Amino acid sequence: MIAQKVRALRKRGALTLQQLADRTGISQSALSKIENGQLSPTYERIVALASGLGVEPAALFSSSLADTPIGRRGITRAGEGPRHTTPQYDYRALCADVSGKAFLPLITVVKARSVKEFAGLPTHRGEEFIYLVSGCVTLHSAFYEPLALEPGDSVYYDSGMGHALVSTGDEDAVVLWVCSELADLASPQGGV
Repeated sequence: MIAQKVRALRKRGALTLQQLADRTGISQSALSKIENGQLSPTYERIVALASGLGVEPAALFSSSLADTPIGRRGITRAGEGPRHTTPQYDYRALCADVSGKAFLPLITVVKARSVKEFAGLPTHRGEEFIYLVSGCVTLHSAFYEPLALEPGDSVYYDSGMGHALVSTGDEDAVVLWVCSELADLASPQGGV
Protein backbone atom coordinates (compact mmCIF):
# COMPACT_ATOMS: atom_id res chain seq x y z
CA MET A 1 0.00 0.00 0.00
CA ILE A 2 2.80 2.47 0.84
CA ALA A 3 4.38 2.00 -2.59
CA GLN A 4 1.16 2.84 -4.39
CA LYS A 5 0.36 5.72 -2.05
CA VAL A 6 3.80 7.35 -2.39
CA ARG A 7 3.60 7.18 -6.20
CA ALA A 8 0.02 8.53 -6.26
CA LEU A 9 0.82 11.39 -3.88
CA ARG A 10 3.99 12.30 -5.76
CA LYS A 11 2.12 12.41 -9.07
CA ARG A 12 -0.77 14.29 -7.54
CA GLY A 13 1.71 16.88 -6.28
CA ALA A 14 3.35 17.02 -9.75
CA LEU A 15 6.73 16.09 -8.24
CA THR A 16 9.52 14.26 -10.04
CA LEU A 17 11.50 11.60 -8.24
CA GLN A 18 14.39 14.05 -8.02
CA GLN A 19 12.21 16.78 -6.49
CA LEU A 20 10.90 14.34 -3.89
CA ALA A 21 14.48 13.17 -3.24
CA ASP A 22 15.50 16.79 -2.63
CA ARG A 23 12.59 17.26 -0.19
CA THR A 24 13.15 14.03 1.74
CA GLY A 25 16.88 13.35 1.67
CA ILE A 26 16.14 9.88 0.25
CA SER A 27 18.02 9.05 -2.94
CA GLN A 28 16.16 8.97 -6.22
CA SER A 29 17.04 5.29 -6.71
CA ALA A 30 15.71 4.39 -3.24
CA LEU A 31 12.50 6.31 -3.96
CA SER A 32 12.07 4.41 -7.21
CA LYS A 33 12.50 1.11 -5.35
CA ILE A 34 9.99 2.20 -2.68
CA GLU A 35 7.43 3.14 -5.36
CA ASN A 36 7.93 -0.18 -7.14
CA GLY A 37 7.57 -2.20 -3.94
CA GLN A 38 11.19 -3.37 -4.07
CA LEU A 39 12.20 -1.60 -0.85
CA SER A 40 10.23 -1.39 2.36
CA PRO A 41 10.89 2.02 3.98
CA THR A 42 11.84 2.31 7.65
CA TYR A 43 9.72 4.42 9.97
CA GLU A 44 12.23 7.27 9.65
CA ARG A 45 11.90 7.14 5.86
CA ILE A 46 8.11 7.01 6.13
CA VAL A 47 8.25 10.19 8.23
CA ALA A 48 10.59 11.81 5.69
CA LEU A 49 8.33 10.76 2.80
CA ALA A 50 5.25 12.14 4.52
CA SER A 51 6.99 15.43 5.20
CA GLY A 52 8.21 15.68 1.61
CA LEU A 53 4.74 14.91 0.30
CA GLY A 54 3.06 17.36 2.70
CA VAL A 55 0.96 14.76 4.53
CA GLU A 56 0.85 13.12 7.94
CA PRO A 57 2.66 9.76 8.17
CA ALA A 58 -0.69 8.01 8.73
CA ALA A 59 -1.79 9.18 5.28
CA LEU A 60 0.72 6.81 3.69
CA PHE A 61 -1.24 3.94 5.20
CA SER A 62 -4.62 5.16 3.98
CA SER A 63 -6.17 3.76 0.82
CA SER A 64 -7.82 7.09 0.03
CA LEU A 65 -6.22 10.18 -1.47
CA ALA A 66 -9.18 12.32 -0.45
CA ASP A 67 -7.80 12.72 3.08
CA THR A 68 -4.39 13.89 1.95
CA PRO A 69 -4.50 17.30 0.28
CA ILE A 70 -1.33 18.31 -1.49
CA GLY A 71 -0.42 21.87 -2.38
CA ARG A 72 -3.77 23.51 -1.71
CA ARG A 73 -3.64 27.24 -2.08
CA GLY A 74 -6.15 30.02 -2.12
CA ILE A 75 -5.75 33.70 -2.79
CA THR A 76 -7.91 36.74 -2.24
CA ARG A 77 -6.79 40.03 -3.71
CA ALA A 78 -7.39 43.29 -1.84
CA GLY A 79 -11.05 44.26 -1.89
CA GLU A 80 -12.15 40.90 -3.31
CA GLY A 81 -13.86 37.91 -1.74
CA PRO A 82 -17.47 36.95 -1.14
CA ARG A 83 -19.30 39.37 1.13
CA HIS A 84 -21.98 38.79 3.71
CA THR A 85 -23.60 41.59 5.66
CA THR A 86 -25.53 41.52 8.91
CA PRO A 87 -26.71 44.54 10.92
CA GLN A 88 -23.65 44.15 13.18
CA TYR A 89 -20.89 43.05 10.78
CA ASP A 90 -19.81 43.22 7.15
CA TYR A 91 -17.83 40.04 6.42
CA ARG A 92 -15.50 39.39 3.49
CA ALA A 93 -14.44 35.75 3.23
CA LEU A 94 -10.77 35.21 2.43
CA CYS A 95 -9.57 32.33 0.25
CA ALA A 96 -13.14 31.14 -0.26
CA ASP A 97 -12.00 29.13 -3.28
CA VAL A 98 -10.40 26.53 -0.98
CA SER A 99 -12.96 23.94 0.09
CA GLY A 100 -12.81 21.84 3.24
CA LYS A 101 -10.74 24.35 5.21
CA ALA A 102 -10.05 23.72 8.89
CA PHE A 103 -10.72 27.39 9.66
CA LEU A 104 -12.50 30.35 8.09
CA PRO A 105 -10.53 33.60 7.67
CA LEU A 106 -12.58 36.80 7.38
CA ILE A 107 -11.92 40.50 7.07
CA THR A 108 -14.74 42.03 9.04
CA VAL A 109 -16.00 45.57 9.40
CA VAL A 110 -17.53 45.90 12.85
CA LYS A 111 -20.61 48.14 12.52
CA ALA A 112 -22.26 47.40 15.88
CA ARG A 113 -21.87 50.19 18.43
CA SER A 114 -23.52 48.50 21.39
CA VAL A 115 -23.89 44.97 22.71
CA LYS A 116 -27.64 45.74 22.85
CA GLU A 117 -27.68 45.41 19.04
CA PHE A 118 -27.36 41.62 19.50
CA ALA A 119 -30.20 39.31 20.49
CA GLY A 120 -28.03 37.86 23.25
CA LEU A 121 -24.36 36.94 22.98
CA PRO A 122 -23.91 34.59 19.99
CA THR A 123 -22.34 31.17 20.59
CA HIS A 124 -21.27 28.30 18.34
CA ARG A 125 -18.75 25.46 18.29
CA GLY A 126 -15.08 26.13 17.73
CA GLU A 127 -12.50 28.74 18.56
CA GLU A 128 -11.79 32.22 17.24
CA PHE A 129 -8.86 34.53 16.77
CA ILE A 130 -9.24 38.26 16.23
CA TYR A 131 -6.54 40.71 15.16
CA LEU A 132 -7.57 44.37 15.13
CA VAL A 133 -6.43 46.03 11.91
CA SER A 134 -7.94 49.50 12.44
CA GLY A 135 -10.32 51.31 14.74
CA CYS A 136 -11.16 50.38 18.33
CA VAL A 137 -13.40 47.55 19.53
CA THR A 138 -14.64 45.97 22.71
CA LEU A 139 -15.10 42.22 22.96
CA HIS A 140 -18.06 41.34 25.17
CA SER A 141 -18.12 37.76 26.43
CA ALA A 142 -20.11 35.64 28.84
CA PHE A 143 -17.32 34.82 31.29
CA TYR A 144 -15.03 37.87 31.19
CA GLU A 145 -15.22 41.60 31.65
CA PRO A 146 -15.45 43.58 28.38
CA LEU A 147 -12.06 43.72 26.68
CA ALA A 148 -10.98 46.89 24.82
CA LEU A 149 -8.70 46.31 21.82
CA GLU A 150 -6.64 48.77 19.79
CA PRO A 151 -4.92 48.31 16.41
CA GLY A 152 -2.35 45.52 16.59
CA ASP A 153 -4.04 43.82 19.56
CA SER A 154 -5.31 40.26 19.25
CA VAL A 155 -7.43 37.82 21.25
CA TYR A 156 -8.13 34.09 21.05
CA TYR A 157 -11.20 32.55 22.67
CA ASP A 158 -13.64 29.65 22.80
CA SER A 159 -16.61 30.30 20.48
CA GLY A 160 -18.90 28.33 22.80
CA MET A 161 -18.69 31.24 25.23
CA GLY A 162 -21.21 33.94 24.33
CA HIS A 163 -19.39 36.75 22.53
CA ALA A 164 -19.93 39.94 20.52
CA LEU A 165 -17.63 42.58 19.11
CA VAL A 166 -18.59 46.27 18.98
CA SER A 167 -16.81 49.29 17.52
CA THR A 168 -16.01 51.94 20.10
CA GLY A 169 -14.26 54.56 17.99
CA ASP A 170 -15.59 57.22 15.63
CA GLU A 171 -15.30 54.91 12.62
CA ASP A 172 -16.20 51.29 12.04
CA ALA A 173 -13.37 48.97 13.09
CA VAL A 174 -11.75 46.40 10.78
CA VAL A 175 -10.60 43.04 12.13
CA LEU A 176 -9.02 39.89 10.77
CA TRP A 177 -11.32 37.25 12.22
CA VAL A 178 -10.40 33.56 12.04
CA CYS A 179 -12.93 30.91 13.10
CA SER A 180 -12.18 27.22 13.51
CA GLU A 181 -15.80 26.24 12.86
CA LEU A 182 -17.90 27.71 10.10
CA ALA A 183 -20.39 29.80 12.02
CA ASP A 184 -23.87 30.43 10.69
CA LEU A 185 -23.23 33.96 9.43
CA ALA A 186 -26.91 34.36 8.65
CA SER A 187 -28.01 33.70 12.22
CA PRO A 188 -30.35 36.27 13.77
CA GLN A 189 -27.78 36.85 16.51
CA GLY A 190 -25.25 38.25 14.07
CA GLY A 191 -23.09 35.23 13.32
CA VAL A 192 -19.49 35.16 14.42
